[in-house]
Amino acid sequence: MALTPQQQALEQITRAKRVLVIGKEHPTNDVLASATSCLLFLRAMGKQAEAILPGMDKSSLPSFLPGRDELKPTVGAMRATTISLDVKDIPLGELMYDVKDGKLTITVVPKHGEWSPQQLSFKQGDDRYDLVITLDAPDMQSIGELSRTHADFLYRTTIINIDCNSANEHWGQVNIVDLNAVSTTEVLFSLFDTWNRNLVNADIATALLAGMIAKTKSFRTANVTPKTLTTASQLIAMGARREEIVHGLWRTRSVATLKLWGRALSRLEQDRVTGLVWAGLTKQDVIETGASLTSLEDVIDELIGYAPEAKIVTFVTERDGSDLHVTVHANAPYSAAELTRQFGATGTRERASFTLKDQPSLAEGMKSVVAKLQSAINR
Repeated sequence: MALTPQQQALEQITRAKRVLVIGKEHPTNDVLASATSCLLFLRAMGKQAEAILPGMDKSSLPSFLPGRDELKPTVGAMRATTISLDVKDIPLGELMYDVKDGKLTITVVPKHGEWSPQQLSFKQGDDRYDLVITLDAPDMQSIGELSRTHADFLYRTTIINIDCNSANEHWGQVNIVDLNAVSTTEVLFSLFDTWNRNLVNADIATALLAGMIAKTKSFRTANVTPKTLTTASQLIAMGARREEIVHGLWRTRSVATLKLWGRALSRLEQDRVTGLVWAGLTKQDVIETGASLTSLEDVIDELIGYAPEAKIVTFVTERDGSDLHVTVHANAPYSAAELTRQFGATGTRERASFTLKDQPSLAEGMKSVVAKLQSAINR
C-alpha cells in the first residue's frame, strides 16, 4: 500500500541528518509561528534543524513567541569547498593564508622538493542540508533569495511543502496542502498529532495557537471551522498560553504606532472598480509620530482582513533623498509579483516591493505608480 503524504513526510524527516525549515518571504505572524513550532518539534525529535524566514525583521518578532531567537532572516553557507594537497611523498613544511582585496591566498611550503599541479585538487563538499520543509510558500519564488541564488540546491534536495492556500502549486516532492485548514499552524498540528503527539509541549502548543489566532483575527474570520476551534481547545489543554498571545498581538501598540496608522488611514484612496487601495507617507510623518515604518505591515493586515473590497493595498513612503519605497500587497486572484514586474520589484504573490529613484515628489511618484498598477490590473 502506498504511503500517504503525511507518512512520506515523516519517513523523509526520519532519514534526514540536517533539515532546513523556510517560510515565505516577508513572513506573517502565522508563518513566524509555523517556523518556530516546526523547528521546536524537529529538535524534540532529535533532529538538527535551522529555520530561515527571508525578509524577517527581528526587531518586530512577537515577544511571546517561544524560540524566536532561533529564527534567522538569511541562510548561511549551503556547502563547504575542499582544497586537497597530496603530502604523502612530499611532506608539508609550512602553511599560511592571507585575505586581501577580497581574495584568499593560501601558501604551502614543502619540507623538501616541490609539488606538481596534479597533486592539488578542488571540490565542492556535501550540501549542508539534506531536507527542506517549506511553510506557507505557494511556489519556489515565494521563499525569496534562496530560490534565486541556490535554485540548483532546491532542485536536487527533497522538499516537503506544507500550506493551506489554494494557490499552492504543489511544487515539492511531498505536498501537504490542506485547504480546509485556516492556517499553516493548523496543518502542522495535524501532522504533529499524527507523528508523535507526546512531543507537543507547552512552547510548541503556544506557537501553534499563536499562528491560528493571528491568521483568524482571534477566530473572527469567515473560514473558521469546528475543527479549528477543536484544535485550539486541544492546544490550550496542552499548555498553550492564550493570554500571552492575545496580549502580544494586540495589546502592545505604542502611541507612536497608532499615530502613524492614523495618518496612513486618513489618506487612503480607493479605486472601487479594481479594488486598489493606496496611501502615501512622508519622511516628516515618521519623524513627527516617532514610529517605525515596519508598523505599517499591521495596517495592511487589518485592511486585507476586514475590508473585503481591498484586493490590492499599496503604500508609498519617502526614503533618503528623493527616493520612494513602494510596497504592494495583493489577495487572490491577483499576484503582487506579477503586478509589479514592470517596476523590477522583488517579492511573492502576496507581497512585493521596489524603490523608485529620483522622484520629483511623493504625490507625483504615487500618481505614476497607481496609474501603472491600474493598467496592469485591467490587463
